[in-house]
Amino acid sequence: MATPTQLPYYLRPMRMEDVDQADEIEHEAFPTLYPPTNYRKELRNRIAEYIACVQRDAEVWVQKGTKRSWTDLFRRRRPEPPEPAREELIVGFLGVWYMGGEAHIVTIAVRESHRRKGIGELLMIGATEMALLREQQVLTLEVRVSNVNAQHLYRKYGFKDVGVRRRYYQDNDEDALIMSTDKLTGADHQALFARLKEQYTERHGIAERVYL
Repeated sequence: MATPTQLPYYLRPMRMEDVDQADEIEHEAFPTLYPPTNYRKELRNRIAEYIACVQRDAEVWVQKGTKRSWTDLFRRRRPEPPEPAREELIVGFLGVWYMGGEAHIVTIAVRESHRRKGIGELLMIGATEMALLREQQVLTLEVRVSNVNAQHLYRKYGFKDVGVRRRYYQDNDEDALIMSTDKLTGADHQALFARLKEQYTERHGIAERVYL
């Protein structure tokens, strides 16, 4: 068997300096989402955890938001726009809330330019590993009933349909499927997850996860 290659992507905890890119990716992935997610607030949320998928050896110029000082406001003066900052390229991210033994995936998004490269699946592996590290019993999520591709990935990772939230999405009143795994530490789920991780490595390569 050939030695797996090193993937050009890795997972790490999401940081405040990633927020501008997260906003961009969210708008691209969910253009009708309103209101947009306040990721600065989410990163301070004690029950939340976010991971970013970063492309190695790739950077992007990010135009940071402009902040007005009290002096600017008093003088009615427009502040000078900040200089663009060079940041690591974020190609996807995932957020989880921990509630009562459940790790609830609240968002998962990948840049359009980087889809169909295994990044969404890598983020799902990350979500499962984080839930196990935090001793959560199950993973849960909601997904649009029309999003068949996402449902296929979730079912691959052991999620099952457990209910429906009627008119859950405000942009078009679409229903959401509620999906959940069996107990994460159960023998069957552990065997499934181990097999899927091995298959992922064989197909795509080794991906570093710095939260481990």
